Order: sequence, then C-alpha cells, then structure tokens
Amino acid sequence: MKRKLSPLIPIRALREAYALTSVDLAERIRAESGIDVHPDHILNVELGHQEGSRRLMTAWANALRIKPIDVHRPRDLRERFVAGDEAEAGAA
Repeated sequence: MKRKLSPLIPIRALREAYALTSVDLAERIRAESGIDVHPDHILNVELGHQEGSRRLMTAWANALRIKPIDVHRPRDLRERFVAGDEAEAGAA
C-alpha cells in the first residue's frame, strides 16, 4: 500500500527523504527537464528566501516523482498552517 504524504510536508524534507543532496536534485532536474538550476537556488527556495518559478517547481516535483501540486503551495496556506501551530502551542 502506497503511503500518502501530507500536503504540507516541506519540500526540503521530501528531498531528504529521497536521500538527495541539493546537487543531486539539481542534476536530476537538469537531466530530466533541461532546466539549469544551481544547488544554492534549490536551498534558497526550500528555506523560503526565494520563490521557484512554476516551471522549476513542476520539474522539481517530477524529479522527486511526486505530483506538481505537492510543491505548488500558496504562501497564504503555509502562513495559515504556521499560525495554527503557534495558536495550538499557546493554548497548551
């Protein structure tokens, strides 16, 4: 049975779950999609310092063998999720 992933798993955790470094992922994206991405850009996107283009994020998802929707998350959804965690922590 295939385990479903939560839609809010950080993309860095997904990459690490596949035992890929940012260099490995950049090489896989380049080989499979023809997109030249620097490993530092991957890390910056993962950390939220930069945003990846839709084209890059689709190639990223394909390289991780997941659905593109799993890496296309609206910022406001992530912010609501984080705010909910903070509210729960304050109530505990």
